[in-house]
Amino acid sequence: MLELVRGYAKATFDAAERVGRIDVVASDLAELSRLLIASEELRNVLTDGSIPAQIRRAVLEDLLMDKISPEALSPVTFAILSERAAELPKTFERLVEMAEIASSLVTAGEPPDGEPPIGRSGAYERIRGYGERIFEQQRHTDDVDEIEDDLFRLARITEHNLPLREVLSDSAVPTELRLAVLADLLKDRVRPETVWLAGYVLRSGRSRDFVGALDYLVEIAAAERGRRIADVRAAVELDDDERERMSQALSVIMRRPVELRVRIDPAVLGGVSISVGDTVIDGTVRHRLDQLRESLMQRA
Repeated sequence: MLELVRGYAKATFDAAERVGRIDVVASDLAELSRLLIASEELRNVLTDGSIPAQIRRAVLEDLLMDKISPEALSPVTFAILSERAAELPKTFERLVEMAEIASSLVTAGEPPDGEPPIGRSGAYERIRGYGERIFEQQRHTDDVDEIEDDLFRLARITEHNLPLREVLSDSAVPTELRLAVLADLLKDRVRPETVWLAGYVLRSGRSRDFVGALDYLVEIAAAERGRRIADVRAAVELDDDERERMSQALSVIMRRPVELRVRIDPAVLGGVSISVGDTVIDGTVRHRLDQLRESLMQRA
């Protein structure tokens, strides 16, 4: 399993624990695993790397949307978009195991488990996955901005307070104690999501670079804003209905609410060109003409 997927799943399971639904998530994931074992056809589709990941995700969502909880479906579809197709069966098995462990800890009244030790790049991938899940669930760009500001301030406070930095970064200090110090520091001062993100940095398996990891989350938050703003170039103004339908469609693709910024550009001739973060969707007449011209030139 990619560490990115692991971090994303941890954020999902932590959220389920907070609302008392981790047992439901564990049960649903186990049911999904049984379905994959029973259905060779579905298993073949999901592990076929020649089929685009977006299509494989859509197949599973259509099949399971009303059958398993959103908390269980989310890490599975994220894995489809992130993992190599051939690795998905093993990844799904690991997701089941993680959810069952989390559920058993809740039943036993024990705190969430920490992550196994790992190198810097692996820990940062875990943290990125955890942040991806937290940020995508925010309803508005302003919410992401607030979390980003919280994380930046926490990083600077820790950076300039040597005793605090040493305690939070010292893996020899029990994680529960460091989490308690962090909770006391942040109590009623920041958004809950900031506490969850900073807490996961301590649990990620490599907390020695606490300040650096917080700054990394700040970068992820900044990138998140880009994934929420769609730069739309159109030949003519879009009416309210067209804007709403486009926003809804992009929100499904990007897995988060998307705001439109429409610019009128006669050069596109017709259709629209959309840029959301690193994703570009060009449906303009100009683009199709350029493709046709290139094709004719190649034939000539």
